[in-house]
Amino acid sequence: MVTTLLWGFLPIILKIALNQFSSGTIACFRFFFAFIVLYLILSVKGSQPSGFLKKPPLLGILAGASLAANYFGMTESVNLSSPSNAAVLIQLAPVILVIVGVAFFKERVNWEQFSGFVIAALGFSLFYIDQLGNVKDIELYSSATVYIVFAAVVWVLYISCQKILSRTYSAQMLNLLVYGVAALALVFKVQWTEFSGIGWQGWTLLVVLGINTLLAYGALAEAVKYIPLTVISPVITLNPLITLSAMLVLPQFTAGILVPETIGTGGYIGAVIAVTGVVLVLARK
Repeated sequence: MVTTLLWGFLPIILKIALNQFSSGTIACFRFFFAFIVLYLILSVKGSQPSGFLKKPPLLGILAGASLAANYFGMTESVNLSSPSNAAVLIQLAPVILVIVGVAFFKERVNWEQFSGFVIAALGFSLFYIDQLGNVKDIELYSSATVYIVFAAVVWVLYISCQKILSRTYSAQMLNLLVYGVAALALVFKVQWTEFSGIGWQGWTLLVVLGINTLLAYGALAEAVKYIPLTVISPVITLNPLITLSAMLVLPQFTAGILVPETIGTGGYIGAVIAVTGVVLVLARK
């Protein structure tokens, strides 16, 4: 639930931060912050993270590069469109993950999952059509859609690497490696001039986003220890509903910082249908 809530509010915080920082700066700082804090925690616990980082697995480096691309794509999509649009369309990621599982890992799809594919496709289509009819700049929205689909694809690559590595390495050590690699991968996208003269509000936004990264993935890694992925996945898939609900209320209290969503009734119906379909795709008996 912690992960679900953090991811639900994440696109909204990103949208606010994008008023002051670029996508590359935000994504890199989030990983750098998470890496430093987690490194200190693991060092205090005596886990010797430096030894692990000296000889990292190649798949771990690929996972870090993939998550870096995911963060940048997600942030850029929020920048070009809206928090709710990114939150809904990123749910393509778990659907693609199941397709990859069927195609490459020979996993089987039951009737509930197949019906989920159909329902999700219907929901995504309704949401997308509604957005095309309501957004002011269709070309800009199309670019945002390309970024979010890209983010979904590279997230599947990241989680596939994690799935293989988790058989050998601890979750938090893998997170540390991923954060470090991702921070390095995004250094060239940082706009360093954005750090000059920023006030406490700007630093607060960046730190909050860093904490979001650390806690969301940390809580998810801990949850895996206690309950099956088949229970976790449908729960965290509900986060777009949190984003949609919050964006109905928050723009009224943010004095123009957040712009109200351009989503019609059909879009909200489509979003709920899409999330329902994704939950069915992820559900297993």
